[in-house]
Amino acid sequence: MSRRFAIYIGLVGAAALISIAWPAAVLIGLFVGVIPGLILWVAPSLFLYSLLWWGTRAILLRIPAMARLSARGIGRFIVSIISAAIIAVPAFRIPHLINMRAEDAAQQLQTADRELEKPVALPDTVVLVIDGNYNWSKRKPFCETLCLRLLFNSAVARVIAVDPVHGNTTSAFWIERRDACPESANMRFDVTWKTDGSFVRGDTLQDRLRARVSSGECLIEGDGRLEAAAMTIAYRKVEKGMTALGHPWSLQPDLTSVNRLEVSDASGATIYRRTEVAVPHLTAPLQVTVAAGLLTTVTYAGWARTSTTLGEIGPHGRDVLPNVLGEAVRKPEPASRRAPAL
Repeated sequence: MSRRFAIYIGLVGAAALISIAWPAAVLIGLFVGVIPGLILWVAPSLFLYSLLWWGTRAILLRIPAMARLSARGIGRFIVSIISAAIIAVPAFRIPHLINMRAEDAAQQLQTADRELEKPVALPDTVVLVIDGNYNWSKRKPFCETLCLRLLFNSAVARVIAVDPVHGNTTSAFWIERRDACPESANMRFDVTWKTDGSFVRGDTLQDRLRARVSSGECLIEGDGRLEAAAMTIAYRKVEKGMTALGHPWSLQPDLTSVNRLEVSDASGATIYRRTEVAVPHLTAPLQVTVAAGLLTTVTYAGWARTSTTLGEIGPHGRDVLPNVLGEAVRKPEPASRRAPAL
């Protein structure tokens, strides 16, 4: 190793060590003057490939033909290029093979998915099974966004919400016209739908439904029998793999998350199913990256990755439910546009 290259590899190695041991240094470097931050950011990958290039070149020079070639003027440059090419092949090939394997695994999970040509016809009573839909204070499921849309659009007469995590706890919901509604309806508005259009204060889904409850359309909660329902709409987390933060140096990361939206009839036959898979991809060429943020203490040092979502359905299926259920899940009309009760 030449003295010049030894100094270079020592400085880059020190910068790489700082970046990996303390990723926040990259952010500080960017604020100090951009260039220091960029140097710290590329240092880990630069150190890795520089060291591999030097090692490969040293091995090649042990081959007599290469040693003779390097002894000539342009021959040294040619040996350096050959060394770089040898390093480049696995740098691109390894991510390609691993990413193909991850995509194949994702597609296997989607083989039984089934799409629809038109929205499904809803029965009077449906079951909603949505992971995470649980009111801890009441120890029962909420009537969440989908439940509220179905009921206040009069698409169904009754919704039975099921929480599969806590012993399949159930709650039935329906609407009754009363002079005074129960004070605290078990509603939840935590998922906002892109199709709702106006998000002006006073005209959100929450505003409209609370106004309709105030006008006498009461959301009533009671017991429900699952066997009374002719359809089940389910949003479940099929698989939750470890994120890159959990194993930053693994070359074969898990599928980050797998969610499934499914509609089935009373016999359990599938009417509609879509599986959403977040697929992590290693960058090509293979790189080491570091990351830190201003408003978080979470830092990252490991192989650089991107993520692609296949079969996207959105939170609780909101991105595809308008096509699956049609007008039944539109944003309910405000109280002022409702026809008076007979």
